[in-house]
This record gives sequence, structure tokens and C-alpha cells, in this order.
Amino acid sequence: MASGAGKSKEPDKKIFISWSGENSKEIAKVIKKALENKIFEGTGLECFVSDLDISSGDDWWNKIRRELSKCKLGIICITKENLKAPWIFFESGAMVARNLKLIPLLVNCDIRALNGTPLSSRNMVDFYSQEKFIKMIHNINGEFQLLNIPSHGLDAIAKEAYAWIQGTLSEVLKKLKNMRVFNEKYIYPQRITTVNLNTIYISAPMSSIDRDSYYKQREFIVKLSILLKSIGFDNVISPILKNTDYDKFDGGTKAIKENFVNLKQVDSMLVIMPNDVPSSVLVEIGYGLALCKNIVIFYKDTLPYILRDASSHITHIDSRVFINYEDVISIVSANGKQLFKLGEED
Repeated sequence: MASGAGKSKEPDKKIFISWSGENSKEIAKVIKKALENKIFEGTGLECFVSDLDISSGDDWWNKIRRELSKCKLGIICITKENLKAPWIFFESGAMVARNLKLIPLLVNCDIRALNGTPLSSRNMVDFYSQEKFIKMIHNINGEFQLLNIPSHGLDAIAKEAYAWIQGTLSEVLKKLKNMRVFNEKYIYPQRITTVNLNTIYISAPMSSIDRDSYYKQREFIVKLSILLKSIGFDNVISPILKNTDYDKFDGGTKAIKENFVNLKQVDSMLVIMPNDVPSSVLVEIGYGLALCKNIVIFYKDTLPYILRDASSHITHIDSRVFINYEDVISIVSANGKQLFKLGEED
């Protein structure tokens, strides 16, 4: 497509393309192909895409360092999925350290999403702006002096390649368009942004059980809280510990304001389900699951099947049957704090 065929390859005609996540990887592969084979074909331009251009058994970091030393420019493929991916910023930092010119290429991703990140000071390219994409191609050509053709000629080549990229990536672009980024600020309460290590929340039915069961359960949880502190938890929180009178439950509003604040800040949960009556405990379990708390559930009668089988697929939850409260004490005593190290890596 492009003029300049027959030129020999030169070491400095290289672009480093960074990606993180499967969709971003597909974008990087297609951008590489478009630049090498459609826009700057025959000019000797090469694009390095990690994983594609690293052979099995290679020392990947040394390979990346070698490639970076040969590159003059970097393109970072940013999508909704990898906005917070450490690898994107790691490779970006490595490029900046080598004084490479850096182009963040945003695909189905709002430019404002990079506000406050190290990339926010860079001239970003919105892939969905054909004008900006063409300008990026002109910038690349100017950086490497690849094609000596009129501006309108390069415009035509870039437009044709742009249409090819969109068609080739149609399925990926459709997936990205239908994604929404998780926004942690929506998780109630918004002002809580940290988790206190070695803290645990005991969730148990209160108003849904009868008076005698309530007092027996409270006595057990007092004993359980002492045990949990003895195995290493600095703070044990449970609404039933504060409520000594079965006839004086807090209203729902107060419970939400206090319980959800406490739940968001602990790192572990221990749940007691002595029966299968409807209970706000199920809401607390759902909240804990969403926040990736390490959750151990002790149930006596039954659990909703999705919770009962959850531990087979979700690493931070475990469920165990108990017959009486002493079973729970025995299991916690025998396993110690290791019982709650569910989602942690070795």
C-alpha cells in the first residue's frame, strides 16, 4: 500500500505496543499488523508486542528491556478493562525512563478516566476519532521519516487502514462498547475506602429467631468473640454483642448506618445460620461477597444452593455444617486464623 519498498530495516524503526487484558491484546495485535503491513509496508518499521514476540523460554524482562532500548516510540492500548492494570503503568514507566515518546490509545474508554494517573499528562488518542487516529499516523511518520509522500496521500492510507482495523476488531469493539467500568465510589458507604486487617464481623440472625434462641446464641457469640481475639483478630464486631435486650432491637436505618460501615472495614466475616428462616444475614453475606471479604459460613439446616456450592468456585468463601454451637468453637479452635485465609495467595 505504502511507498518506500525495498528499504532495509534499521534498529531504531521500532514501536513498543503495550497491552493488558485479552481485548487490549487483540487491539495491540491488529494495530501492529496495520502499522507494519498496511500503513508503513516496506519501510522497515517493526512493532514489538509482548507475548506475541517473546518465544517460550525467553527471559521476558530482559527481552522487554532489549526491545525498549531499540524503540523510539510507545503505544499503550487502554480499554475499560485495564484502566487500573499494574502492567500498563509498569511498561509505561519503563518507556518514560528511556525517554520514549508515549501515545495512550484509548479504545471505548473516556479520556477523563485517566485523570489523576501518570498517563494524564500525555497526548491521548481516542480511537473513535478518525481525525486523531490519522494525526497519530502523521506523528509516527514524522518521528521515523518513513514515507516521503504528500500529506493527503498519507491521509488516504491512514483512512483505509482505520476502516480495516475497525472491521477486524468489530467483535472486540462491540464487547468493549457493552462494558461498564466498576466504580467503587458507588459501594455504600462511599466515604469508607480502607480495610482494617485482623478484624472480623460476626453475622447472625437476631429478630428472626425466638427469645430463648436469641439469648443462647448471644451467649455463644460472646464466647466466640473471645476465642477469635485469642487466635489473632484485633477487633471482633457483631450487632448481637451490643444488643443485650431481645425486646429492644435497633431500627433498620440505624442498623444500615452502623452494620454496613463496620462490614466494609473488616477483612473477614464469620456467619452463623442456625435455621433457614429469612434473615438480613443473607444481605450481609451478599455485601461481603461483593467486597471480597474472607467469609466462613456455619449453617445448621440448609443454605441457598448458590451459597452452599460457592466455595467450589469463589476462593474467599467457605461453608460448613454444624450441629451445635460447640462444633463451631471446636472448628475455630482447631484451625485458628488459618480458617479465614481463604482468598490469600501462598
